[in-house]
Amino acid sequence: MAFKANMLTKDGKKMMYLIYIGVKENCENYTAIWSELKRRMATVSTPIIPVDWTLYDDEGNSYDKDPHMFYAQTFETGMGFITGILKIHEIRANLDFCKFYNGDAFKNDPKEYEYEDTIETKREYLAEYHPDEKW
Repeated sequence: MAFKANMLTKDGKKMMYLIYIGVKENCENYTAIWSELKRRMATVSTPIIPVDWTLYDDEGNSYDKDPHMFYAQTFETGMGFITGILKIHEIRANLDFCKFYNGDAFKNDPKEYEYEDTIETKREYLAEYHPDEKW
């Protein structure tokens, strides 16, 4: 799925807290890292679940299930998960992409969605405040 930052359900409901995450396929611990990510998703107070339903962009184009897309029911759950996994060197060093989409349920225009490239944000943070820490 070519992920868009303004995904909707079939009935036009905005998907608010989407996590789009992928592990580098050529890393030696690919299966172990995915297993750990899914374990962490399941153990949070409100589990993070795979998006297994069709989503649509604002032009009505449909996008089928993507194994890299997950839904957090609250902002705190989604951001807590992202923050937690980026603290672990073995995981963050092997992530291919990690984006958190924070839609606003009170905005009428789905084009107002913002996403954060959390890998780049973490990289900048470490470079500035913890330059001795390995990526």
